[in-house]
Amino acid sequence: MHVGYMTYLLRLYGISSLKDKRAVIKPVLNDLRRKFNASVVETGKHDSKQESEITVCMVANERGELDSLFQSVWQRITWNGLEVSGEDGEIW
Repeated sequence: MHVGYMTYLLRLYGISSLKDKRAVIKPVLNDLRRKFNASVVETGKHDSKQESEITVCMVANERGELDSLFQSVWQRITWNGLEVSGEDGEIW
């Protein structure tokens, strides 16, 4: 059994208020929760209109499965129209 987390730094464009930011980020968080059955939360950059930091946590039987899932999460984030400008994580 392996546990992993990945933190994604997202770049946002065309956001003029924190309310606009929430309107963009919240559907993405919900989409990731539904699609991957993962714990997903906004963990940083709360006061920035141009950036957001989200963390995704998952459990899987194999380490390779987690690697694949985190790659799929990255693809899903970009599919939702957001730019990933950085990522950092760990698997145990």
